[in-house]
Amino acid sequence: MKIRYKILVAIGIMVVGISGLNYYSYNDYMNEQKERIELFFTYNYNNIDSLTFTKIKKNPTGSLNFYGYFNNDKENDFIGKIMPSQKEFERNNAMSSSFARENAKFENGKTYTVSEIEKIQRKERRENTEENSSSWFSDSAGLSKYSE
Repeated sequence: MKIRYKILVAIGIMVVGISGLNYYSYNDYMNEQKERIELFFTYNYNNIDSLTFTKIKKNPTGSLNFYGYFNNDKENDFIGKIMPSQKEFERNNAMSSSFARENAKFENGKTYTVSEIEKIQRKERRENTEENSSSWFSDSAGLSKYSE
């Protein structure tokens, strides 16, 4: 009988541990997607001071919807969708059309996906670090005074 209780306790601990890991990984995933949604809007649109998420809903079709609004104005609402075929948020699917027209950063209402934005930002960071590091190495005249 004692062996049965030990086995049941061990199984119970494993179940609780696995469900806890799933809970934390789910929360990490949600927070990561919220950051991607914020990056999308702040990069593609002007005059966005704050994003407020109101709810997250999973549809029967399997898509995950993030509902919210901009700048503490509930009329400037948006829905960020992650379709079942996607792993992460890439592009907005629905938002207040008047806000989108008035605040678009790029001509013809073009928007960049989150992957494109991350690629652009990596390139800019790389160029900035090359500029900073190349100035130190290119100063050969300045280094020669230390070798004398």
